[in-house]
Amino acid sequence: MKKLKLIMFAILLQATLFALPSCTFFYGMNTDLTYPEMFDALWTDYNETYALFEVRGVDWNEQYEICRSQIRDDMTDREFFEVLKTLLYPLEDSHVYVKTPIGSLNSGEDQNTPDNFSLTEVCSQYIANPKKCGNNVITYGTLKTDSSVGYIHIAAFSSGQTGINQKQDWASDIDVALEALKDTRCMILDVRGNRGGLTGNVTRISGRFCAENKVYAISYTKNGKGRNDFGSGVELEIKKNGSWQYTKPVILLTNAQTMSAGEEFSMAMCSQPHVTQVGNHTCGVFSLALERCLANGWRYSVSVQKVTDPDGTTPEGSGIVPASENLILNPSVSQDLQMQRAISLCSE
Repeated sequence: MKKLKLIMFAILLQATLFALPSCTFFYGMNTDLTYPEMFDALWTDYNETYALFEVRGVDWNEQYEICRSQIRDDMTDREFFEVLKTLLYPLEDSHVYVKTPIGSLNSGEDQNTPDNFSLTEVCSQYIANPKKCGNNVITYGTLKTDSSVGYIHIAAFSSGQTGINQKQDWASDIDVALEALKDTRCMILDVRGNRGGLTGNVTRISGRFCAENKVYAISYTKNGKGRNDFGSGVELEIKKNGSWQYTKPVILLTNAQTMSAGEEFSMAMCSQPHVTQVGNHTCGVFSLALERCLANGWRYSVSVQKVTDPDGTTPEGSGIVPASENLILNPSVSQDLQMQRAISLCSE
């Protein structure tokens, strides 16, 4: 674990150092670089550092040919921005974005309709006296119809800013929720809408539900300009922590807005024999995203990792998918069929 923490710190430090030299606090600063030069710089950066062209099924050279002819010296910012959409949308990667004063684009989310889910609606319909802890990230309680079934929703794996000086000790409050629910016979653990955060918080919380220590994923980070230039894999492992672990049946609720560290958590939990996944597939974005800046101050991000399961299969793009009988979509936020399925499984 110490080795893993050191490696993750080094990766995050590298991300910070990569971003600092070229970034500006001011969008739209004057620059001597032309639109063609900025386009070429961005395309080259992706060409050398993006980790997932093969996984995403995108011919990056072909994208250059399609888009480069549309770039002119005399184009407007708006026209340049629209070409970047054409360039990046085929990646369908929610960790790929461009942020500008005239608008933002997200390669994955712009092209998808969010799943129907409302924590407020869940609490109103199903949960008796819901409480919050962990800086309001964690919501917990029992079912109105059956106090022997617990419910925990984890909204994210970060709280507020996640910079080097930001404390993230809120995750220890999972102990508060579990102590309150320790006598339940079944748990509905809901990470729908969880857009990610810090791997350390994933480790802290998942370890409270761990029946057996297990490597659930391997992360490879780009370390060269070639398509297949990756460093040695870093194993991600779910490990027991806390004075006791909740190993009674757990129903894990996910949807297409369960992203990034939320998906790491889902992978970790699904490696355990007492956990059943219900809902929609997760988003399918696992890589660390490094943020860069164009010369004009526009910010963009690049996915620089490939994550696989221990057998070498990558869930990037497809996400973590429930068994067919538990793959369910909600027709509306008020008609939560995913929650209803979870309750029925707890009754079996």
